[in-house]
Parts: sequence; C-alpha cells; structure tokens
Amino acid sequence: MLKINKLKEKLNNGDPVIGTWNTLASPLVTEVFAQAGLDFQIIDLEHGPVIIDQVHLHISACESYPNCTPLVRIPDNKKWMALQVLDQGAHGVVVPHINSADSAQDLVNATKYFPEGNRGFTPFSKAGGFNNNNVSSYIERSINETLNIIIIESKEGLDNLEQIVSIKNIDVVYFGAYDLSQALGFPSEVKHPNVIKAIKEGIEIVNKSGKCAGGFVAQSKEDIKWLLDMGIRFITYDVDSSILYNHINNVTEWFNSEL
Repeated sequence: MLKINKLKEKLNNGDPVIGTWNTLASPLVTEVFAQAGLDFQIIDLEHGPVIIDQVHLHISACESYPNCTPLVRIPDNKKWMALQVLDQGAHGVVVPHINSADSAQDLVNATKYFPEGNRGFTPFSKAGGFNNNNVSSYIERSINETLNIIIIESKEGLDNLEQIVSIKNIDVVYFGAYDLSQALGFPSEVKHPNVIKAIKEGIEIVNKSGKCAGGFVAQSKEDIKWLLDMGIRFITYDVDSSILYNHINNVTEWFNSEL
C-alpha cells in the first residue's frame, strides 16, 4: 500500500534532499543504495534496461529502508505509463521533455485522482493495498502523497518556464543539463557558462514560484555544495553504474600503479 511520502514531507519543509539515478535493473542494487541512507532513488525506464513489469521489485527494494522514497522516470509523458508505475507503488513520477504548461497539466491529470486530475482508478493494486476496504482513504492519500517531477531539457521548455511553474501539483522542476547543453549549442558541456547561466535563470523562476528546483548530476561533495549554493534542493548524486564503476576503477588503478 502507498505509504507516507517522506521525500515530499522534506521538500514541503524546505529541506534539501539527496538521491541517485537507478539504471542497473537490479533490485539488490536498489536495496543496497536504500540502506546507504539516500532520500530517494529514481528508477530509470528511459535510459536504463528496467522494464515496466519489474518496477514493483525496485519499489519494494527501495522501501526496505523506510526513509528512501521510490520514484520512477517514465520514457515519455504518456498517461498509461504514469498509471502503471503509480499502481505498482511509485511515490512519484519523473517525466522528461516537458516543454509547455499544457504538457505539465497533462501529467497532473494522469497522476492525480478526481478532483485534481483524471487518473484511472483501481484499489486492487500494490499502491491500493490489493483490496477495496479503504478506498476513500487511499484516494486521499494518493492525491496528497504523489510527487510530480518534470524535466526541462529544451530551449522551448526554458522559454515557457514561467507558464509551466504556474501549474498546480507540479512539485519539482529538474533541469536536464546534458540535453540542455545540446539544445543551447554546447553538446556535453554542462558547465559551459551559457548553459549554467540559462539554468540559473530557470532556477530563479522555479524558486520564486515556490516549487523545488533540481538539476545536474553531482559527482562529488564539491558538486553538491555548488548545487546547493545555486538554489537546487533536489540533489541527484551520480548514477548507480557510475558510482560502482568509479569506486572500483579508483582502487584498481591505484593497485596496478603499486605493482
């Protein structure tokens, strides 16, 4: 059954949060990272090999540590995709390529039950507790606890940002630095001055609206401090595959140099 969303609680209190991108399609990796104390994990259906009928395994693994909130990035802003991952127990969806207020509203409609949206309803799911004994409380809890996180990764999205942040029930606006670097003419140069300037301007709009800003992929403590100073509270620390690779690679490079 859908639980209290501790991540949303922290964000509503104005607290910074830290999580990671989960791409390896291993529920055991998800469980390890949950036990390590992250606030959230984003199970990635866009760039990772996780398939939709495995999502519930990752959600259960994430929930093995009560303070780690499972989120799911769906590949596209499709109503059926949001419905399926939420019914499997995701506490929120992360949706790429949001370019307009209309597309943001489409997401809200897909994730919220009436009167906030028009999400298809069943209580006979993991999120609903597999029964219809407490339907009204489940509906209320789902409306209140489900997070909507949108990704801005195009010039069109930046241009329409003030209209996008006006949409009710959008909680986090995440700036996809890699895609934005391409859109702005500096592919992969996520710290190019023009890219940083555009994202900083976006962060100001988001924070002024009362919503939470996220963006970039931090890979060090210094990166995290830099993002916090920039006004980002939704911190994504690296990617699971990169964390494992870099840790082992650092050791093996040192080991081989000592031989």
